[in-house]
Amino acid sequence: MNIAINARVLNERHGGPARYTMNIIRELAALDRENRYYILMYDNLDFDFRLPENFSVKIIRMRSKLFFDYIYIPLFSWLNRIDTFLFPKNTFSPLVRGRKIPVYHDIVYFEDFNFREFKFFDNLHHRLMIPVAARFSWIDLTVSDFTASRMKALLGIRPEKIRVVKEGVENHFKVITDKKKLSETIRRHNLKTPFFFYAGSLSPRKNMLNLIRAFIRIKDSIPHCIYFTGGDSWLDTEVHDMITNNSLSDRIIKLGFISEEDLVMMYNLADCYLYPSLYEGFGLPILEAQACGCPVITSAVSSCPEVAGTGAMYVDPHDVSDIARAMLDIVQDKKLRKKLSAEGLKNCRNFTWKKTAQGIFDIITG
Repeated sequence: MNIAINARVLNERHGGPARYTMNIIRELAALDRENRYYILMYDNLDFDFRLPENFSVKIIRMRSKLFFDYIYIPLFSWLNRIDTFLFPKNTFSPLVRGRKIPVYHDIVYFEDFNFREFKFFDNLHHRLMIPVAARFSWIDLTVSDFTASRMKALLGIRPEKIRVVKEGVENHFKVITDKKKLSETIRRHNLKTPFFFYAGSLSPRKNMLNLIRAFIRIKDSIPHCIYFTGGDSWLDTEVHDMITNNSLSDRIIKLGFISEEDLVMMYNLADCYLYPSLYEGFGLPILEAQACGCPVITSAVSSCPEVAGTGAMYVDPHDVSDIARAMLDIVQDKKLRKKLSAEGLKNCRNFTWKKTAQGIFDIITG
């Protein structure tokens, strides 16, 4: 069987879909040595694992994502007689040959939350093409039961076409006991301890404004800072303005992009990982934090409870007082932190990328 994966997201940015795509390729490469795989990208990429002989990376250099997706991909599929095509970013041309499997990480484009999540043309493209993908797909793959329910409600996808295969967490997210490494991370980034931690974008649905409002209410009662990572995000000026206008630049501190190793260290060093998101299709950082033994505060909405299980403290993301109360409880109650840490470590063992890849493989070959 000839199987292709549109992996252009690996050339574009860090984030959930890119991490998903990389791990699926890694695990399928370990799992399947019989079927023929084509990994399609528009620039070089150094994989940190060996691809077997039945995997080929195909690169066509171009700047236009639309040309790549809607001209090159269909042409490639017919020239190479592709039987099954996996689309980790969920949109594709209906002219693509073979059985088409889009992956829906969420369908926030169709939710009526006024998140202002995406730029105009990005939003327009997805609102036009996701329904097309749903019409011409063979199977509609998603990462959570929550997103599956929204696909049925908002896109009208038949339940029998939907498959839920949940995401995993990499093995390098783990509890670090080497105090020297932890101390080196503190020194290198000049960290103030103790601290809360957040890793991800500052897009409106991540709810950073309410998180900052909650921190303002308790900041004089605790010694903690908040560190957050990531690059520039759409509409993140609101977050930076709130930090500046409230003279919090020495308490809420941006680290920017950090290495994967440092990300693991930050999870290990933090007293708590903060994730009061307004809307998630899955919520992968929850598992990363749990795997590192870091207590988690997250939202009692969307997919977050489905992912976090009993290993998190839940809040109403719209209620600033509730978020502030949870942060204060985490700081003041050592037994609570230990309980959430233990429950989180237990919960995240249910999610592995090997299991994810096996689920996808079973769909493709079934």
